[in-house]
Amino acid sequence: MPSNYASPLLAGLLRLPEIAALLIVISFLLPLGANLADYKDNPFVVYLLKFDSQSIDFVRTLAPFKLGDYDSARGICVLLAMILFKVFSKLRSYFTPIAITHAVSSGSYSAISNVKSRTELLEVISEAQSRINAIDKKPGSASDNEYRNRLLSVIAEAKSRHEKLQRDLAFLSIDVVGSTQMKVGEDRLKIEMDFRHYKEFINKEIAKFGALTTAWTPDGVMVCYPTANDAIGSAKSVISGLRRFNQQVKTVRAEFRVRCGVNAGRVYYDPLIPMEEMSDRVIDIAGHMQKYAAPDSVFASPAIVKMLAPLPREGFRPANETVDGLEVYQWSA
Repeated sequence: MPSNYASPLLAGLLRLPEIAALLIVISFLLPLGANLADYKDNPFVVYLLKFDSQSIDFVRTLAPFKLGDYDSARGICVLLAMILFKVFSKLRSYFTPIAITHAVSSGSYSAISNVKSRTELLEVISEAQSRINAIDKKPGSASDNEYRNRLLSVIAEAKSRHEKLQRDLAFLSIDVVGSTQMKVGEDRLKIEMDFRHYKEFINKEIAKFGALTTAWTPDGVMVCYPTANDAIGSAKSVISGLRRFNQQVKTVRAEFRVRCGVNAGRVYYDPLIPMEEMSDRVIDIAGHMQKYAAPDSVFASPAIVKMLAPLPREGFRPANETVDGLEVYQWSA
């Protein structure tokens, strides 16, 4: 285990070889997917090809064997670079919480105040608790007790900052109705272009209402908004806008129709964490509302509808459905 006096600088410095290892992996894979010979006049490409050739030749001298007809040198280079990347990544992840917890437990609260990521805060809490558990398993000395109290202060401060990452947010889930069936018997190029234009249309519509972050599946999207008004307004705008999209943009026979589900609540929100990695029951319910919604309609619970401003609330009526134990109100185009 590293010393209690591990410097935060070490965690930062380890990021440099981690990035370098990742770039090396990319440099060895790039010649496989791109014809770099077409850019041989570019100084960067010349350097890249020289580095690639010298590295491959060096590995061949150390491991002069093939797998059938395949020259294994490039594969070995990629594997070694990936191992280096993982090693430096693990080391950085290991040293970061240790450096922070030590700095804070020594009285330097600037370290924890500079932590912006929810992931790092959780790492700090976990590392501090691990050190407390280690102290509790052995006879305590005065210095250990003092260190334990400082670690408790670390946990309290980190938890306080973690709780401040909670926000009241709304989530809109949108999915294309019968997307698989829409593609049957259609030209593949038409399908690709239509769904690309559909995604562009959705992105423009949700941006109008201040989307904070999004997570796309092949034909669906989960969108995070500051308020339920924004989420409902965006859903209505998408459904209304699809009329023009179907008339003027799409080329396949079937029309684009969507189901929408909305939910809101207090969740942990960290701008540094992708939407795909957010997990909360509030988000799950939005997805379930969408799953059971009728085509070209929006499903939301009565609690969500009640919190809406008068204009977004217009048109909602009981759907005589229950989703996740919640009554459902529906708006339809």
